Amino acid sequence: MYRFKKYIWNFFRTVILICTGFIVIYPVIYMISCAFRKSSDMNDPSVIWIPKHFTLDVIKDTVKAMDFGNALKNTLFLNVGCAVVQVISCAVTGYGFARFDFIGKNFLFGIVIMMILVPPQIISLPLYTQFMNFGAGNFRINLIDTMFTMYLPAISANGLKSGLMIFIFRQFFRGFPKELEESAYIDGCTPFRTFISVIMPNALPAVLTVFLLSVVIYWNDFYTSSVFFRNNETLGLALENLDSKLKMHLFGENTQISLHEQVVWQEAGCFLVLSPLLIMYVFLQKHFTEGIERSGIIM
Repeated sequence: MYRFKKYIWNFFRTVILICTGFIVIYPVIYMISCAFRKSSDMNDPSVIWIPKHFTLDVIKDTVKAMDFGNALKNTLFLNVGCAVVQVISCAVTGYGFARFDFIGKNFLFGIVIMMILVPPQIISLPLYTQFMNFGAGNFRINLIDTMFTMYLPAISANGLKSGLMIFIFRQFFRGFPKELEESAYIDGCTPFRTFISVIMPNALPAVLTVFLLSVVIYWNDFYTSSVFFRNNETLGLALENLDSKLKMHLFGENTQISLHEQVVWQEAGCFLVLSPLLIMYVFLQKHFTEGIERSGIIM
């Protein structure tokens, strides 16, 4: 009876995993299939997965319409840079919550949890007003449309989804044996020196986990970027405005291309934006999984 129940459970678990995997992978397969086919294949009912007319012209047209090179450069400089800074600030904050006792610790950690729950749309208007008149007294400057609107929150551990990053680091550091720090203190290390020399070298899985999450969040962001930037073009904004750019640079006002055929260029834009993240995840997924497991977070 026990073996029968075990076989039944394994069967249902396999079916659930296959169905879930198909639901997740299906959009990616469809995206890749559309990105490398001619628009005429969209009207051919016999074309489902494999294009009849394989072409790179759709990718080339989309790269030109999105100004992909410039958008990629801006994304790397702004969004990936903010992700790196956010990893550092959230690691320091998470370590403080995990290892030190101070007045108001539980209250402040409650605020961190609120940072996870509160959507950025709620605080965008106060932040916009603050950045427009940043400073004190007679010294006030306008930071709108500058990189400081993204870097300053990241430096202070208040960037995009930083509450989740702090929580992951806190959970990870709480699982560290305190003997490591006690040994460092006996050797004369200060808490800061202990954090830099002992804790961080052993926290590589958590660092890579938070870095990957931060990069994905900043990489796909278009709401915050569209609020604080008027001229800076990132991949998220380029993908958000892809329809209008295609009509401007490729189709023209009197376009004869149906909406159904235009899907190939839209899917090509998704493929271009997603490809760097997929490549990065392929090389770092082992450490990412390890960091999730050791921090005790269920994704």
